[in-house]
Amino acid sequence: MAGLAFAAACSHKNDDNEPEKSYDVAAGRCTSYETQSLRLAVVDLVDRLGALKGVRQGDRVLLKVNLTGGAEFAKAYMAQLGIIPWETYWTHGELIRIVAELYRDAGASRIWVADALFASDSYALGGYREKLSPLAELLDLDQPGPSGNFMSMTVPGSLRYPSFWMREEVSQCDHLAAISKMKCHQNCGLTLGLKGHIGLVPVVHYRLQPGDASRSLLHGAPSEMGRILPQGIIDLNKARPIDFSLIDGIFTAEGGEGPWSSTFNAVRPGLLVAGTDPVAADAVACSLMGFSPEAADFTSPFANSLNHISLAANNGLGHSRLADISYSGPDLSSLRFPFRPCDPL
Repeated sequence: MAGLAFAAACSHKNDDNEPEKSYDVAAGRCTSYETQSLRLAVVDLVDRLGALKGVRQGDRVLLKVNLTGGAEFAKAYMAQLGIIPWETYWTHGELIRIVAELYRDAGASRIWVADALFASDSYALGGYREKLSPLAELLDLDQPGPSGNFMSMTVPGSLRYPSFWMREEVSQCDHLAAISKMKCHQNCGLTLGLKGHIGLVPVVHYRLQPGDASRSLLHGAPSEMGRILPQGIIDLNKARPIDFSLIDGIFTAEGGEGPWSSTFNAVRPGLLVAGTDPVAADAVACSLMGFSPEAADFTSPFANSLNHISLAANNGLGHSRLADISYSGPDLSSLRFPFRPCDPL
């Protein structure tokens, strides 16, 4: 932790000829989705990282969001339990809109908001379509792109999957931003920026059995799930790495990735984490949740799996050791909000 505190304390310029320090991760407090305060918080993180400096006029940007479970489940949980998806387990539409505006203002000519929607129109809920349609094209990654087909993307140095089927926009984008919720996950411990990449691939190509509703091929049988799923996460991030990760811990949930988890519970940490190193962003978010990003495999919060954050670092995707991360923001101990992890299976 000392390394992070030192990096935060040294964020000023030493002299007029020395460039500003470059940071991997920035974090801070934000307690509501009210437009003005949320925009100020996001702009502060983006500016501290210089996250959009590489955007050029005419660039194409894909914002990978998380609307897990699809609209039909969301409607049922809203009606039966009063659980609001965008305040607990979906990426909030106002946060997506602000990030889209920042990319537009930086010069992007085409912006795609994308997730696999489980054969439903999740964008129709919660004002997503009204907020986002003027700025971006809304994609269902479960449906083929304009070509009418999915395309194969090669995985360099794959652990398990030499290639993946995806919509063509995933390969066409010049920048990919992952905008995710700060949550736990039953089968792989945490679902932050890296884990969100599971939603890049269409369900139809990744079923163990024809009738499966989820990407069961990427999970494997129960006896092997804890190894196959983390390896799939790493391979997906190798196929199309994240350029900018923004993790929403303003309103979210602990104990599970969605209301179908028995320990799922809404919480309000009031936090945002951003990073140009997506592994480091996940590691800092993990620490803020009260866990160690260097936890051993099959120990909390990765009770049921390999530690995919460490696995990502070991495969050259970024840094997972806090002492190696260049961080800008308040001392992490002042931001920490302990989460309840998912129970062991």
